[in-house]
Amino acid sequence: MADGKVFTVVSILCALGAAGFGFLNRAKLAWLSQELVESRLSSDETGKKMKDLQQVLQQTEDRLSTQERLTQQERDSRSAELNSTKAKLNQATEQLTARDSENKALTAALTEAGRNLEQKQRAEEDRQALARRLMDVEDELNQYRVGANEGKVRGTFPLEGSILSINQEAKALTVSLGSNSGVATNSRLTVMKNGEKTTELRVVSVEPNSCVAEFASASPDNLSKVAVGDAVLFATK
Repeated sequence: MADGKVFTVVSILCALGAAGFGFLNRAKLAWLSQELVESRLSSDETGKKMKDLQQVLQQTEDRLSTQERLTQQERDSRSAELNSTKAKLNQATEQLTARDSENKALTAALTEAGRNLEQKQRAEEDRQALARRLMDVEDELNQYRVGANEGKVRGTFPLEGSILSINQEAKALTVSLGSNSGVATNSRLTVMKNGEKTTELRVVSVEPNSCVAEFASASPDNLSKVAVGDAVLFATK
């Protein structure tokens, strides 16, 4: 009888133990389930955050890549602009050098032209001075000839002058014989060279000590027959 009671007690204890153990397992299982749910929620949230971070990272990388491309484009643009500016500067420098060379050449040419003009002016002044001197001397000689022939038998005697200049285009000659020597418009003059007559002239205008004459005949070789300094005779009575 006592053994039966003990068995019963043990059985009850075992049943209670089993019930308590089962309760503990269920509680643990519920806790673990809750932990699993929370862990999954946390994992989902973490996964979402990770996706968000990955998206932000991708956006950041895209933005950096875009900025890098823009920066490269800006560098390329600046480089192209710099090269264009350098090319323009080189072109402007070449043009400036060419202009400077041209200005120097023009300055030298202008200086030379001025020097030549000055020389020509001096030469013309010297020529005019010599022409005036020649006209004065020839006028004095002609006056002497006129005086020497006064009182003698009246006849024709020549007064002598010379060609002072020749206008090739107008085919006109300036002669050192003028109204002081009795020359008048339409007077005839004779050009002499080496003691021989070469051609005749007709006076078209007269000054006191000089006149302008043209060829009396229209010969194509008239200009080749005369030269500055040739003697010119005017027959007077």
